[in-house]
Amino acid sequence: MNISFHTGKTAMIEQAKALNVYGNNIANINTYGYQTVRPSFADCLYSTQRATEEDWQTGHGAYVQKTDVMFDESSFYYTERPLDFALAGEGFFAVEDRYGDVNYTRDGAFAMTQAETGEWYLVSGSGEYVLDYDNNRIVVPFDADGAAPDYQALSDMIGVFTFDNVYGIEAAATNRYAANARSGAATADSTAEKLQGVLITSNVSLADQMVKLIETQRAYQISSRVVTTSDEFSRLANNLR
Repeated sequence: MNISFHTGKTAMIEQAKALNVYGNNIANINTYGYQTVRPSFADCLYSTQRATEEDWQTGHGAYVQKTDVMFDESSFYYTERPLDFALAGEGFFAVEDRYGDVNYTRDGAFAMTQAETGEWYLVSGSGEYVLDYDNNRIVVPFDADGAAPDYQALSDMIGVFTFDNVYGIEAAATNRYAANARSGAATADSTAEKLQGVLITSNVSLADQMVKLIETQRAYQISSRVVTTSDEFSRLANNLR
């Protein structure tokens, strides 16, 4: 009975973690460039209940083994804004934060900011510098009379990067992803197609996430019932005379 109590407790904790993942997906359904995250469960260790019966094993519940970023196909939202960019295929834009760290994003809702020197730089929505193919900050080019940005030249300058194992990339905040040992280093891809005046929407399927949310809620409720029933059994056994 103690095993069932702890198994139910473990399941409740892990289902709550999954609930957090699905809730975060739903919360980001309108976040440009957001990629759905999926929790993956695994069963816990098994123990042999009796030395004389080696085939009688009891499991100890489940846990969230890892979360996977799902790079399924997204839709395009046409904004006609010249500083909005989307990638037609796989790939990421590179951005540099205030600490000098380079991260990657699918969100191409860019803006311009002016430095103290008077130059205009291309930045992300959160103010990070957008980088070119050589990982340099992009100084926005202007037309011959300096009256307006040269948006076509700007589009050509924006770097696009790919990974050997995109599913190993690490999710971070503000629509960013970080390279790691699993994903491999980012590689510049000058052949990637960039769409201007377009943003890529999140690939969250509300119907799928609602189904998963309900399944997780039911699993949590049933696991809670296991804990309650195990506690009742223990109480009855302790009250036996």
